[in-house]
Amino acid sequence: MAEKKKAAQDSIELRHKKGLWLRFIKTFFKCRLPFVWLTAHVILQFGFITLGVDVTDKTAQLFAGDVSVELVSSLIFLIILNILASSLSLFVSSVTSARINRNMRRSVLNKVLNLPLGFFKNENPRDTIYRIVNNSVVVDSTIMLFIIPLVSAVYQMVLIFGRVFKYDWRLSVMMIIFVPALAFIAFLFGRINFSISDRDAGIHASLTQRLSEMMTNVPLAKAFAKENSEEEKGKELTSRLYRLSIKSSWFDQLQNLSETVVNLLQAAAMTGIGMMLLNDGSINTRGWVAFFLFSGTFMNAVTDLTIVWGNIKIIQGGADGLVEIMNAKEEPKTGEQCGKLSGGLKLEDVHFGYSEEKTVLDGVSCEFPENTVTALLGASGCGKTTVANLLTRLYQPVSGRITAGGADVSEFSLDSYRKNFTVVSQNAMLFSGTIRENLLYGNENATEQQLFDAAKRSGAAEFISRLPNGMDTVLEEYGNNLSGGQKQKLALTRALLSDTPYLILDEPVASMDAVAVEEMMEILRAAAADRCVIIIAHSPAVLKLAQHVVVLENGGVEAQGSADEVKSSSGFVRDFLREKVSE
Repeated sequence: MAEKKKAAQDSIELRHKKGLWLRFIKTFFKCRLPFVWLTAHVILQFGFITLGVDVTDKTAQLFAGDVSVELVSSLIFLIILNILASSLSLFVSSVTSARINRNMRRSVLNKVLNLPLGFFKNENPRDTIYRIVNNSVVVDSTIMLFIIPLVSAVYQMVLIFGRVFKYDWRLSVMMIIFVPALAFIAFLFGRINFSISDRDAGIHASLTQRLSEMMTNVPLAKAFAKENSEEEKGKELTSRLYRLSIKSSWFDQLQNLSETVVNLLQAAAMTGIGMMLLNDGSINTRGWVAFFLFSGTFMNAVTDLTIVWGNIKIIQGGADGLVEIMNAKEEPKTGEQCGKLSGGLKLEDVHFGYSEEKTVLDGVSCEFPENTVTALLGASGCGKTTVANLLTRLYQPVSGRITAGGADVSEFSLDSYRKNFTVVSQNAMLFSGTIRENLLYGNENATEQQLFDAAKRSGAAEFISRLPNGMDTVLEEYGNNLSGGQKQKLALTRALLSDTPYLILDEPVASMDAVAVEEMMEILRAAAADRCVIIIAHSPAVLKLAQHVVVLENGGVEAQGSADEVKSSSGFVRDFLREKVSE
């Protein structure tokens, strides 16, 4: 049963996704193309083809018995010129391709950074990475392996057809009579190639994800003795890639065989017609030789067209995920530049859900006063982090509004509005690089003294000074060479250094011991002197610090006010305090 399921996963279908061509074409307008280099490449390509046809024509004249010095000299000159044009065309092609890839990767990266957070809710980050790194060649491949070869092959076929037509129209007809059969073969196997490439890209993305997770979680796998289990999961994906590769090889051979049969039939037909025309005097020896030389070149051009079609289906199948990213709707860019805001934040009758079936907030109205520490409490899943995401406009409310200092935040541009916020998440987000680079991420213009003062206020200065290279210590991926508490202190240092009017902390003391928690509370109390500080937490110490408390329950606000007020009016807070005391 398991083997049948695996086989069904990688079955080949003659399928085509609706609207794929339109979305595929739209992708081209997202990338700044190097039109000067493209134009130069096309001109050289056409010149190379024209020279090739001239060489073939003069070669036929030579084989027909014309051995004059003038003919031989011109033929040698054309051959040398053809070689030079070919070399120059290859160089220009390489530069053009490199420029297209560079511009496309920049466009994809910019697009990803400007997509709304909701887009990534159903996306695997490592899958997105695979698309950026491996599938961003979609525009380059389409232009260099489809559009230009397509135009070049058509130009070559028309040019050859015209030359042969001059000798005898019946010869030119014989060259094109079998083209529909080759076109049908290309169409059929193109669909198959799309299906194979689409599945291949998906499996490669899964393998990238599997390897990334495995490398990150090697200690966990060893702790639970799961090395063999992880190896089996990797083997399954590599086996699926192997099976697809074998299928692809079989279909390639079948396509080549089909095209060879058609070419043999056409060669036999052309030979018979050519001999008949030569015997009855309709063409001379030069026309006969030219016909055979041109017919071979013509059929090569037709074969190039079938390869081009196969290429575009492979490109489409591998790049479908990237096309989805490039055509996804971005966050709105409109709005007024707001500068540095002041005043408290308010939610007014806000409704929100991540889907139509899942409502998280149902008519929430609450406030977060300026120059105040506000504790945002509630059971897990009640919407605390969702409120923080709405305040920073990572998501938009379904209805209701959010204000800052009395102004509707939807009127401000996202970029200028978000510059007023600093968020410290429960899992401190750090980049690979030095500690200094991580701390300056939110304020690149901070002085060395400001950097030191912020680190001292957050309690990070002490452990940084003990590191071999201090501020210039290089962090591993995700800051894995630091403890959870140390990473949290670095995140807080970065937040204090940013000097924004609104500071949101999601479980800032989750990785700290009791002494560190008390220290952190003092730091946050000082930070709230000129900021609106919002703390999402499950620590009783927050209630000692908070001047204002908001309690969420069942998608609404259960209570809000001072710590003493919510203790008397909120059953959740009373239960919360009892649980903490019993612990």
